[in-house]
This record gives sequence, C-alpha cells and structure tokens, in this order.
Amino acid sequence: MINDSFDTSKPLFTPKDSYGSMGIEPIEKICDKCIVTYSVQVKEEILKKYSNKKVAFTGTANGIIDVYYLEELDVLFYMSIVCAPAAVAILEEISYITGAKNFIFFGSCGVLDKNAKDKIIIPTKAYRDEGTSYHYAPASDFIDMKNYKLIEEVCKKNNLDYILGYTWTTDSIYRETVGNIEKRKTQGCICVEMESSALEAMSDFNGLNLYTFFLSGDIIVADGWDRSDLGTQIEHKKQLSSFDVAVLIASELE
Repeated sequence: MINDSFDTSKPLFTPKDSYGSMGIEPIEKICDKCIVTYSVQVKEEILKKYSNKKVAFTGTANGIIDVYYLEELDVLFYMSIVCAPAAVAILEEISYITGAKNFIFFGSCGVLDKNAKDKIIIPTKAYRDEGTSYHYAPASDFIDMKNYKLIEEVCKKNNLDYILGYTWTTDSIYRETVGNIEKRKTQGCICVEMESSALEAMSDFNGLNLYTFFLSGDIIVADGWDRSDLGTQIEHKKQLSSFDVAVLIASELE
C-alpha cells in the first residue's frame, strides 16, 4: 500500500553507485546554487544571453541532460524532465555530481483560483497526489514547502505581485476531474502541477534546500477548462521573467 512505501532501510544502490560503476566521479564543486527550468525555450534563451560552460551531465533513456555554469550569475543551470519520478531522480543525481545543495525550480502551473493568474505563485504546502514522495517521507496528505518565506521576502523586496497558497501535485493531467478539483480547492489549493511535493520530500530527506514558485498557465476550474496562456508567447515571456525572479532568489543565498 502507498501508506507503507516509506522505508528507512538502506537503498540497494545510490547515484554514487550508479555513476561510480561507469567511472564517473563528482566534479570539483563550483557553486552551491542551481536554477532549474522545465522549458526548452527558456534553456535556449538563457544560454544565448549568458556566457556559460557545460560542467556536468546526467541523463535518461530519453537523452542527456547537461548542467551549465552561468559565469556572470555564479549559478548552475539545467532543464528538468517534467513529472515527479524523473525530476526527482535527476535532481538527486545532479546534487551528487555537482555538490550543489540549493535548487530553485520554476515552471507553469494550472490555476485553480483565478486570483492567482498573472501573479508569482508561491506554494506553502503541496498535496501529495503522486507516488514518488511516499518513498522519501512518511505518508500524509500534504508536505510543507519549507523555504517559501524566503521567496516571499524576495517578492516583497522587489515589489513583485505574488500570492501564497497550497499546490496540488498530481501524476495525471487528464484525471484532474471535476470532483477532485473541488476537493483540492476546498483544502486550500490554488494551483496544480506535477513535481513539487516529490521534489520537496526528496530534498528534505537528503538535506537539500528547495525553492519553488510557479507562473500561471491554463485555468483549471470545475465549470470548464481555459487554455489561457499555456503554450503561447505570453507564457514564454512569463517563463523568461520567472528566470529573473530565480536569479533574485539565488542572490539571497549568498
């Protein structure tokens, strides 16, 4: 049962075992901060804008995921795969390879509360409607997003429009049913995405610091779905602006 998934016994193998068996050793630590996007457009634009060099890589059967050092900003940078299991495994591997402990994630989400549209959405808790987090933390409905206050302070300091609330992390975008939408809204969820509760559980378990915020994409309400900005140039501009917010957060981690 999912309630019994969390087990504190020793794992069969770790990133150290996996990479060590291939003769790949961790790189010399460059910096302790890493910004993570899910958007290939953001990745391409940022690599054009800032001088960078590849410093490490990980990968899946889908291909290689390069880690870059953005020299001007003094941060690491990579593009994550979407969905909890892959995002968690990649983060765990990149932390091992680079030694980084602070990870800033941003990406689009579905909006359950229309008041959140066009604001920086800062999750304070995440509803655990995915499977990965239950392998890193005891079963519970929600997990605390422990570093949300720092993100809020960055927004206040820079006069950025933001909203606090719970997020709903789900594994299945096409099973956001009318009934579940109403349940999550009643519980205080203002948005929905696919990674945050799992990333937080793994980060807490491994002593990493996770900083997560979202930008609004589509509108998810019980009386109908509105694609809104999802997949448009408006969303693309929001994604790039969100990278700038991530840089402000990174600057507070000095």
